[in-house]
Amino acid sequence: MALQPQHLEKYQAVIGLAGHVDHGKTALIEALTGIVTARPHEQALGMTQDLGFAHFKDDDGNTIGVVDVPGHERYLRNMVAGVWHLNVLLLVIAADEGWMPMTTSHLHVAHAMGIEDIVVCINKRDKATPEQLAEIEEQALDNVLEMTGLLPEIVSVSALKNDNIQALRSLLIETVKTNICRKQALVNNQGNTEVKPAEPLMYIDRAFVVNGIGTVLTGTLAQGALSIGDKVRCYPANILGTVRSLQAYHQQHQSVSATCRVAVNVKGISRKDVGRGHVLTSTHMTASMRDMCIVRLNKTADNLKQRKQRHVEVAMGTWHGTARLNYIPNTKLARLVFDKPLPLIFGQRLAMIQKGGCGLQHGAEIVWFEPVMGYQKRRLYQALDNLPEYLKPESQREMLLALQGYFETTEADFTPAVEQTYIAPYCFDNQWLVETYQQIDALLAAGISMASAEIATRLRVNEAVIDTLMQQLKQQEKVHISYGKWCLGQGDNEDDLPTVAQEILKQIRSFGKAGLELNKVTVAGGKKWLRQLSHQKYITALDDTIYFDMGLYLDLVKAVIADHQPHDRISMGDIKDRTELSRKYSIPLANRMEKDGWVRRDGDERIILKAWSA
Repeated sequence: MALQPQHLEKYQAVIGLAGHVDHGKTALIEALTGIVTARPHEQALGMTQDLGFAHFKDDDGNTIGVVDVPGHERYLRNMVAGVWHLNVLLLVIAADEGWMPMTTSHLHVAHAMGIEDIVVCINKRDKATPEQLAEIEEQALDNVLEMTGLLPEIVSVSALKNDNIQALRSLLIETVKTNICRKQALVNNQGNTEVKPAEPLMYIDRAFVVNGIGTVLTGTLAQGALSIGDKVRCYPANILGTVRSLQAYHQQHQSVSATCRVAVNVKGISRKDVGRGHVLTSTHMTASMRDMCIVRLNKTADNLKQRKQRHVEVAMGTWHGTARLNYIPNTKLARLVFDKPLPLIFGQRLAMIQKGGCGLQHGAEIVWFEPVMGYQKRRLYQALDNLPEYLKPESQREMLLALQGYFETTEADFTPAVEQTYIAPYCFDNQWLVETYQQIDALLAAGISMASAEIATRLRVNEAVIDTLMQQLKQQEKVHISYGKWCLGQGDNEDDLPTVAQEILKQIRSFGKAGLELNKVTVAGGKKWLRQLSHQKYITALDDTIYFDMGLYLDLVKAVIADHQPHDRISMGDIKDRTELSRKYSIPLANRMEKDGWVRRDGDERIILKAWSA
């Protein structure tokens, strides 16, 4: 049962007109709004080439934006830029020509982009008999129902004669309200006690400079809200700016909300750094820059029989370019590989168009854009294939919890749940957390110390996540870090050292067996911190100028002693072979071992004084 429109005190919406060239879309917009969207060169040509914009108000003063999209097949990519964000599609069909191939293409693309509210307008009804009108209306109804599964409202008008325009206007307002009511119902049915507002998202269609004002970016605010003073971020340049002023439908505003055509005057973003197809959002929302994504196919061209690799044109928001399409077997998924990294957002709709043509290959939505390890693929594809029909930010988080046990978020965006725990900057599934802690304990229980990278590899978990968990265990005094590796139990933690000392440790470890040589390298803090670190046994001095990490030194001692017992003899040649050190380092190493009581010199040989014990 369809939702009944209710009285909405305040809303903003955008409708878009689509249909074959010369079916009267531009004239229809002028009749609805009193605004001519065609530019002078388009009027002379008699054809819309790029997006045109107008607006009108309902009886309560709410503004409804109107987008005029090109009807010619060569401008289909511009058509996608005009419909990706719409509340309602107005599909225009001329009574004297009827349904045309581009009518089919436009409807395919609009439906692929997720538009669920469609009004069919039969224009130029004065040029057809009642019987012809009835036949065209029946054909339009059948085509829309067959192609989309949606039952559209149909109205016939004559734009040039201003005939029945009021009925069209009322129908559009009613359909817009139905659309907004349904979206609100979806949000309210999420079961959340508190629904956080969506972050602003706008694909830019124009960027220009106004003297005395600065950079102005125009587009349709598809979600969220913008206010003067807001901090914003522009992708792919990843540049921060501040909203200086806002204009919507030729009026200045303190704030605007979706869905709305808007011109944003930004401070801190240069015109040369932004352009059509770029994304403007808040500083709280992250658009990942990736050259690959996995999409879920939601619409496939009827004549596309073979699922094989191909190059396609991709239209996404106001951006379009080319990509290589690879199908993932036995799923509704495919992989898109772009020529360069793009800002990608979970759930973003896109259209794939035949390269060099105008036929829709697929409609799809982005469901993954992170690197995928081989062992993850089967579980990942299964999780992506089982995502709900309607994607929400929660869908991505639920999938990530099921797939890997955690996702990255901010404390402000974390909604407390019984089965989840927040440890900045991650939200963890409690059961996964318990099992992972048990696995870490089992790895370290044998008395073997491990670096975070090694633990991450063993458990197949992101190293940054392991670092977060190990720090949590450290605060609980269950582990400590020594010589760059984690150990069970309490102890001195080298990551509690001052920053300058940690930097010296990092520097020494980076040299490995080459060691840190004072006559070749400048050390922050000088010999003072080298002496301090040596005293605390984080490093050791082979002689006055060569320093080794203590962990490496002990590994070398172990290699020298190996299976020897006290009183065994070992030559310098044997020490060189066992440690793989040059004479320059092997002799100072032997001298250091002598000072530490491991060996005693006897001529050219060393006598083992004590056996190695783990």
